[in-house]
Amino acid sequence: MDYIIVTLLVIMSGIFSGLTLGYFSLDLAGLERKVNMGDIHAEKVYPIRKRGNLLLCTLLLGNVAVNSAMAVFLSSIATGLVAGLVSTGLIVVFGEIIPQASFSRHALLVGAKMAWFVRLIILILYPLTYPISWILDKILCEEIPTVWGKKELKEIIKQSEDSNKTSVDEDEERIVIGALEFSDKLVADVMVKPPNIFTVNSSDLLGATLLEKIKNVSQHGINECTKIETIPRKSCSVKHFFFGKGKELRKSFLCDEKFSRMS
Repeated sequence: MDYIIVTLLVIMSGIFSGLTLGYFSLDLAGLERKVNMGDIHAEKVYPIRKRGNLLLCTLLLGNVAVNSAMAVFLSSIATGLVAGLVSTGLIVVFGEIIPQASFSRHALLVGAKMAWFVRLIILILYPLTYPISWILDKILCEEIPTVWGKKELKEIIKQSEDSNKTSVDEDEERIVIGALEFSDKLVADVMVKPPNIFTVNSSDLLGATLLEKIKNVSQHGINECTKIETIPRKSCSVKHFFFGKGKELRKSFLCDEKFSRMS
């Protein structure tokens, strides 16, 4: 009978320890967002996690009580030294390491499944834990919410795009990061530098010499080659022509009252 009781106490110790780490690894702000998104697990966990000091006092008191009871039962089975070693080994391995490693990886799911159990323990230990939690609330006030700055948000977006567990694609990453950087951008950061600009006068004739210059510049400065449509025999004057290196090339030419485009 004693061995059964010790086994149950070890299991209870692991549950209390795992729930403590699992619940407090969940950020309140993150839970609130999930609740607003309609996550059923977050809806079960958030009301419990919201009262952090009461939850902490309840789980820690339950864990300490179970571990103390286990030591008492083991001392009745074995001698003092053996009981101490066995109790320490059981608590460390099965009451701390294994449950904490397991619960921390599935904190939201386990927290939702065990919400009924936590509520029951809170109700049982409420007369003891409420005064302590009330004092902590007055001294420490509310938990500090986790708020991310622009740099952290950009890193989150990058990590989300790199992960295969989200649907964020490269274009969405670029758009969101660009929006976050918009207010910090200066005109000088996005404008084309003068050395990278090739221009011609609107009065220049579009002949073989000018076409050769354009072709040379485009080969060195434009990522994609452009195709020039057939130009009539009569000489054509340039209506407008302006592009920068690395930018998309857009031009149009006036020739015999018709437009001939380079695309």
